[in-house]
Amino acid sequence: MSPGLEKVEFVGAIYRATRFSSMLCFTSTTFAGAILANSIIDSRIIWLLMYTAFSTAFAFVVNDLSDVELDRLAGVLRNPVSTGELSEGRAIKIAVFFVLVSMASLSFLSLQSQLLGLVVIFLYFTYSWIVRAKARPVLDILYHGSCLAILTTMGYAEYRSFDFVCLLLAALVFFLSSISQILQEVRDYESDRKMVRTTVTLLGKKRSLILCLAFFTSASAISLPLLFYGVIPFETLPLSPIVYYFYIAPIIKTIVNEEYEDKMLKKIREGRFPVIVALITALVLGRMERIGLGFLSGLVTIAWVFQEF
Repeated sequence: MSPGLEKVEFVGAIYRATRFSSMLCFTSTTFAGAILANSIIDSRIIWLLMYTAFSTAFAFVVNDLSDVELDRLAGVLRNPVSTGELSEGRAIKIAVFFVLVSMASLSFLSLQSQLLGLVVIFLYFTYSWIVRAKARPVLDILYHGSCLAILTTMGYAEYRSFDFVCLLLAALVFFLSSISQILQEVRDYESDRKMVRTTVTLLGKKRSLILCLAFFTSASAISLPLLFYGVIPFETLPLSPIVYYFYIAPIIKTIVNEEYEDKMLKKIREGRFPVIVALITALVLGRMERIGLGFLSGLVTIAWVFQEF
């Protein structure tokens, strides 16, 4: 193999290991928190986004390293370490580089953000190693929801003191992120139940999907005070039927009829872009202000949260 082709394949393996689209989702979460603080954004946003991007990339590479043997046994082809496209030695070096850059980025932020950032890195690492929360029922959901909620808090609290609005935003992101994790576990149920224990393998698919609906209900309840505080623009209310059609209705159908599961996952995949287009249209026709832009970032985050399916 020529050196040029080898480099291209190496870069491609890194791209797949860092899951760029998912990394974009996590970074968008931090950006949304900062914008919704309704303050003047300065150079700190660069360090916030650098921290989020590199720490998230670290999390994904570490996750692939921890799953090498399991993915090989399951025949999972989306893990470049298990397929041999990226050697374990190189993957470890890349993970160390990512975590060092993310920690260096933290040094330019407030002490509060530094502490929260270290907590997130700890959660990222123990999600896959030592505690291995990803293979422990309940903890898998708590970890996944908490990481994105903390990233939202970091973005918000870097520009404005932690307040009730920040708490609501973090709770909203927590529930949406938890829904994403449950749906991913539903997708991987057949392979997971043979090798690991997760919330979905413990509860079963039907009860897990009912839990998703409960989380959607909680997220909707949290959205009401955010409307009152002006964080969510009223122009976005017409999006509700679209969210119901692409996300909630397919889940309800699958609860009633398990054979609808594949169609449910496909419908959720298809819902990303209609949600984004509808949101942009609503904000252009309404008031494309800082708050609207922040919520746009938040909805893009939601769309990308479900991109795994």
